[in-house]
Amino acid sequence: MDTQDIADRQYTIEHYLNRSGRDTLPLDRRFVQRRVENNRPAPGPLAELVRRGRETALEQYLLLHAVASNDDEGRFDVRVPATTWARAIGGYFDPTTGVVEAAALHAVSRNWRLLRELRLIDRERAGRHARVWLLADDGSGAPYVHPGEGALGKTLENGPGYVQLPFTYWHGRWHERLSLAAKAVLLISLAAGDGFALPYGKFPDWYGISASTGERGLTELRGHELLHREQHRRPDPESPVGFADVYHYELLPPFGPRGKRSKSAPLLYAGSPQPKTTARPRRSIVATRRSGSKVTKRRSSK
Repeated sequence: MDTQDIADRQYTIEHYLNRSGRDTLPLDRRFVQRRVENNRPAPGPLAELVRRGRETALEQYLLLHAVASNDDEGRFDVRVPATTWARAIGGYFDPTTGVVEAAALHAVSRNWRLLRELRLIDRERAGRHARVWLLADDGSGAPYVHPGEGALGKTLENGPGYVQLPFTYWHGRWHERLSLAAKAVLLISLAAGDGFALPYGKFPDWYGISASTGERGLTELRGHELLHREQHRRPDPESPVGFADVYHYELLPPFGPRGKRSKSAPLLYAGSPQPKTTARPRRSIVATRRSGSKVTKRRSSK
């Protein structure tokens, strides 16, 4: 058998993304950062995945989120074989026979257990396959509510706040090119406006990841030319010299700019010198229902 005849990782991912009929993954911001008493920022479930170094679990969760469809019970679920998930997260398979190794299948099972422990998903057996469905993105264990459910025509910007991860993340193979640290910082950056400030020392309290991991992720994104950075000076009465130099950031194509200025952006923030041509049209969204391979309701663009 020719290796080209076997559905590899990228082919498998592209197949399910195309079948979903979408081009963006709306992820509740509370997956990245929650708000607690007195509106203080606190880490979301993303922090635990990064702390444990479970990159494939993050990939498995994001892909589940991207392709899950609404069933007759109102759950957003996916029913595919474990071998398919193993290929989708980069598990090894024999290039001549296509047989997925046992370790790759074990990784898929371990990832589901962790995601269930974090109360992000639930699952059950459905014949020979596992049926996996989404729970609330904040890790509360509450039922998942699609951002468009019960609000036909509502835009994402008018919701409680969603990270919009474009499918370019997979189409451009950034899921393979970025490290776990860079993926975490990418999700954090997608939740912020253009010109956001992100001091290294705030990563632990705000996002639950170490300052060194945050710095490494920022550096990597800049190395891939996905992040613009500029330095601005602000008054600081507690500084020995009366001021502090602060870095401000902005995502670059294909993930930005967002076209929305961060509240922390200084008055003189210039932004990326690149043309602002990447802003996507405001999208109205509705819950997606799939019957077999036919989409009966899907997101639409204004």
